[in-house]
Amino acid sequence: MSDLKSAILDAKYIDMIDLGDFVVRDTGLPDVDSDGNLMPQATEIAAAIFRWAADMQAAEAARAEQADPAPETSGPEATKEYDEQGDPGTDAPTAAKLEAELHKLAQEQG
Repeated sequence: MSDLKSAILDAKYIDMIDLGDFVVRDTGLPDVDSDGNLMPQATEIAAAIFRWAADMQAAEAARAEQADPAPETSGPEATKEYDEQGDPGTDAPTAAKLEAELHKLAQEQG
């Protein structure tokens, strides 16, 4: 699977658009709107495939980081737990503090 992800990330843009065009035709998705204008589905499919490959590589890197335990520290960084998107987890008090800071910054700017 990692070979597939690497190949997708190394692919030329035009090849990915060709793949997107094939998926649109093969699945019978409409390729034009009611006015006869081309729809961007091939580009969207190609972009989604690129994002999938990049997200999967990031998730693998996060799993590898978890497998190599870092030296213990104190505070919120002591736990190296990640959610399904690969973002570091945090405890409720820390999350509430960060949310309050974001809210304060938003009010200052708005």
